Amino acid sequence: MDIALCQNPNHDSQRLKYICVDPNCSIPKKIGCADCFLDDHITHIRKTTIQFKEQICQSIETISQVEFTKVNSSPQKDLDSQIDYELENCIDSIKSRFLSIKGDLKSQIDSDMLKVQDNCTQFQQNMNNELNPFKFTIQNELPTLNHNELNQLVKFYQEAPKIHKHYSKATELLQDEKQKVKQKKQKYLNKMRSIMQLLLKEFNDLMTTKNVQFDDCSEYETPQKQIMSPNKMINLVETARSTRRFPISQSQKKYFLSAVSKKLD
Repeated sequence: MDIALCQNPNHDSQRLKYICVDPNCSIPKKIGCADCFLDDHITHIRKTTIQFKEQICQSIETISQVEFTKVNSSPQKDLDSQIDYELENCIDSIKSRFLSIKGDLKSQIDSDMLKVQDNCTQFQQNMNNELNPFKFTIQNELPTLNHNELNQLVKFYQEAPKIHKHYSKATELLQDEKQKVKQKKQKYLNKMRSIMQLLLKEFNDLMTTKNVQFDDCSEYETPQKQIMSPNKMINLVETARSTRRFPISQSQKKYFLSAVSKKLD
């Protein structure tokens, strides 16, 4: 008797060519010839025996490629290294930003001070240009001066209080400008201190928030919290297997529980 042929006497010993793979099929016999499928599986999903074997082999090969990588290093060391790396990046970013702010501030202050210095130099030069001729003329005996020189001295004598007031006012303006630059500098410094205080407050709030400390699903969760208990791991495996109609037996469960417990220890 050729087992590859249909044993139904009404099917003319046709070759068993098809496999029913319909998930809703309740017929016990899944393999059959063309007439078998016309009788019992006419609306069902089917595969030829060759296709069925090929897909089974392919599925086995695909599943076999799943790898369970062993932990080669301490999770705590990995976590420490990651924390160190993130903190270093954070510190470098903050430092870089503050150095940039410092550079901008220094450039602005230097520019403002340079303008004040230029104004100071210009006023000094104007005053020297105005006074130097009189310094030279007044060294001579007055009777030796011509009318123009003497008239210039008389005019200077008359306008000296006004000239003094003018340059005194200029020095006050320059002093005000210097004070404004200092105030501007202090304002920037206070702003930088405020930024630093806000950063420290945000960091402190972040590290003390209940979400970070007690949230089991938090991204800050340590590897120790993420380890499954043996019973939870067994339930996960059993649930997965039950969906494929291969439930785990009690003896297998005990063996698996023992193995997982030893592994975790």
